Amino acid sequence: MAYVRDVMKKEIVIAKIDDSVKKICGILSKKKMSNIPVVNKKGELRGVVSEQDIIRGMESQGFMKLTAKNIMTESVFSVKENDSLEHAAKMFTEKPFRRLPVLRGKKVIGTVTRDDIIQSFMSDYY
Repeated sequence: MAYVRDVMKKEIVIAKIDDSVKKICGILSKKKMSNIPVVNKKGELRGVVSEQDIIRGMESQGFMKLTAKNIMTESVFSVKENDSLEHAAKMFTEKPFRRLPVLRGKKVIGTVTRDDIIQSFMSDYY
């Protein structure tokens, strides 16, 4: 059985809760990501800023002065490092996400994407 820890990306790209929208937009653009986990000072997951969150935030006065805390979605779907790939795959079929944070306790230790799961599946055949 394969687990999330076997395929997750360990390079952690995160935003801090007080990071500016400008900084977050730069990270998403540079890294070609659709969302970014937001952590507090202890490194614990507190939310996610998605492209949708940014577009919604554009309606706000002083948009570029906002921080992750102002625009993030606090209700976050995530997986644990010891979850099966089948569990993660099911989450991707039930929700429109392309990337999920991987947690150890409350801390973000990586991310897993739809592509990571597909590549793992395909490696069994090629």
